[in-house]
Amino acid sequence: MSNLNPTSKKRLHWVDQTKGLAILGIVLFHFFQNYPDRLGLVQILDRNGARLGYAAVDIFFVIAGFNTSYTLASLLHSGKIRSFLEMNWWQWLKKRLIRLYPTYWLAIGLTLLLYYLFTKIGIKSIVDFVLIVIGWPGYQRFKTINPGFWFFSVILQAYLVTPLIFSISQSKRLLILILGIVVGLTSKIACLLFIQDSSIFWFLLQNNFLGSYFFQLCLGLYWGFTYFEHQSFRKVDIVTSISVFIVGLAIYSFFIIQKINILYMIGFDILFSPLFLLICYWIFEFLSHYKLPIYTLGIFSIMGVYSYQIYLIHQPLYFVLLPYLVNQIDFNPYLRLLLSIMTTTSLLTLYVIAFIKLESCLGKLMEKMPKHSV
Repeated sequence: MSNLNPTSKKRLHWVDQTKGLAILGIVLFHFFQNYPDRLGLVQILDRNGARLGYAAVDIFFVIAGFNTSYTLASLLHSGKIRSFLEMNWWQWLKKRLIRLYPTYWLAIGLTLLLYYLFTKIGIKSIVDFVLIVIGWPGYQRFKTINPGFWFFSVILQAYLVTPLIFSISQSKRLLILILGIVVGLTSKIACLLFIQDSSIFWFLLQNNFLGSYFFQLCLGLYWGFTYFEHQSFRKVDIVTSISVFIVGLAIYSFFIIQKINILYMIGFDILFSPLFLLICYWIFEFLSHYKLPIYTLGIFSIMGVYSYQIYLIHQPLYFVLLPYLVNQIDFNPYLRLLLSIMTTTSLLTLYVIAFIKLESCLGKLMEKMPKHSV
């Protein structure tokens, strides 16, 4: 990696903006999914928004891998680490756990408070609560408080397996990508062995299990290294992503024409995710060259920086307050929908700001705690 660009340590704003766009898509999808008045427009946006939401989650895992390998490549280039084989992975993992868990626990606390004030708490046992606190995968258990907590569980798994990925691949980027393809396809095949209505099928396919996002993670790890070296995506990345997308689109279209019921997450996520990320990259890089009002891209950047926090806390707001709001607004159904969107957006913004402030205070308290050497 002797030809790496020393200026590559600069912040990649398109990464934050892509995450911001992804979390916006997820928030909108969950709004229409939980909106109690099932208008025709709401059902259309819910049904099609599901695909958008799934694609947005895929983008998060590609970005997670990208940020990891990009940072590691930067450390290697600066001489802070000599090689990945000699890297202290335990220290690397500990830093990420310290960053993940306090925010997660704070989200649990505020979610429980929200339920306590406005409705009933759905925890069925102490065991369930303990499993939720430690972030252990459990499809139904996580739904008792917040279905969004599955995201924490899978991100946790992603960080836990990252050292294993580097070990198996011997830190070779191409082997990381191949490993991602093999494990990703194996996970999809395993899903097909179970009946689609079974809990095991949905566990493997979508929630609480890294298998369906392993390819996206490895793709991000692969691209993080190559992007650091070239400071852009290569022509081979673009051509391959477009080709794979065309194949997926052809298969997808055939199923639609034949009226065959299909699920996006059964494999099309693997075919579409690479190009989706590249499209986001092109959009934000293109827009960055124009003198747009500062808030235009800044909003996406801010949402991207706090996307983890937004993901963890936004859904309970829909469960608890959205039905109440809709019942209180006695207008034309579509005007009521518009007012509900505006009101919920304002409440969610205030909720996120308050959460971030509390998180900051919690972080400062943790920094003041005495550190004992091990």
